[in-house]
Amino acid sequence: MGNKDKNGGNARILVQTNKIWTKNFTLLCFANLAIFMSIQVLLPTLPVYLCLIGGSQQDVGFAMGAFTICAMVVRPIAGWLVDTYGRKRIITLGMFLLLAVSGLYRLSTLPIMIIAARGLHGLALGVVGTAISTLVVDSLPSTRLTEGMGYFGLTTSLSMSIAPIIGFWLADNMGYPALFLWIVVMSLIALILSLPVKGVSFTRNISEGSFAHIWANLLERSSIPASSVMFLIAAVYGSVLSFIALYALESGINNIGVFFTVMAVSMFISRPLSGRWADRGGTSKVVLIGQGGIFIAILVIALSHSIEELMIAGAVLGFGIGFCVPTLQALSVRYAPDYRRGAATGTFFIAFDLGIGLGTIICGYVAALTSFQLMYFTSLIPVILAGALFYGLKIRGYYLPREESAPGLKN
Repeated sequence: MGNKDKNGGNARILVQTNKIWTKNFTLLCFANLAIFMSIQVLLPTLPVYLCLIGGSQQDVGFAMGAFTICAMVVRPIAGWLVDTYGRKRIITLGMFLLLAVSGLYRLSTLPIMIIAARGLHGLALGVVGTAISTLVVDSLPSTRLTEGMGYFGLTTSLSMSIAPIIGFWLADNMGYPALFLWIVVMSLIALILSLPVKGVSFTRNISEGSFAHIWANLLERSSIPASSVMFLIAAVYGSVLSFIALYALESGINNIGVFFTVMAVSMFISRPLSGRWADRGGTSKVVLIGQGGIFIAILVIALSHSIEELMIAGAVLGFGIGFCVPTLQALSVRYAPDYRRGAATGTFFIAFDLGIGLGTIICGYVAALTSFQLMYFTSLIPVILAGALFYGLKIRGYYLPREESAPGLKN
């Protein structure tokens, strides 16, 4: 039995309970944790490996940029594939691709090979990330969507606090071959966990989703407002992730790794709290308070002279990101028809990736021309714009029609 979707097809309803922690959701959370445990071990270690095999700082930039850009480029196509051919097929395909690409690092002995592997890794993550996020939305009850997205996001926060430490330990004590083996093993675990996952199936007229119509359907229009706010926040987030270590080095601050741990713990704590608050009627308040937290954190970073001050900034930044990201992601898919959730998810993550990519590039130029401190002061501008944009959308009633009919989206 199925319900008619707006595209004239039959949609098998996956959510038949008000519970969040169903078998499907739990499997998806652990699969996502394994994925990011494989990816985030490379954040602090891959630049060092590139230099060891003869790469330059420019090669490091290309490698990190290739990952983000390739993930961004493939997301809208992945969203179309997810909506057209089904979530289950695409997530399985993406997991196999992720596993295959993970093995390339061990075979890469030249900087150009690492850059190519990073690009392919980004493509695989773009496919898997879009499919798994869409399946998470399908698996959650609508009245607890934001809370559920917050719990799902905890897997990323948890991996961020653990994976870099594991990466350093493996590289220092067992060598890079062991590190690259870890990536393969984590990707294999993610694949195994994804196999029992059930997916929503839509009976659609494939001609409506043929390649002649792809470009008109890659982005979901209803997702653009929330995704635009996310773009501005991601631009600031990218500047922190990319330059905080160099800023600390320039300022004579040691043990900057503690900043990332504190930020991750703060995100871990704030995500479920923000989700429950948003689903019980505080959507706009959650986003605006989160944006305020990000503003304060960036200001503290710009004025910091010690690791203790940066730890405070990390805690506040994690709080702000933990409030904003799951809530905006839930809003980005809330207004999309069920059969367009893949496109909506893709639209959101395109904005996220593009924000990080462009934010990093622009902030790099600002830092080169001025200083890291002035760069962080300049980073306050996108935060202000994000707050103004979201508040403007709220005043114009963009979220109001659905909020009146959905108990989890009242202001």
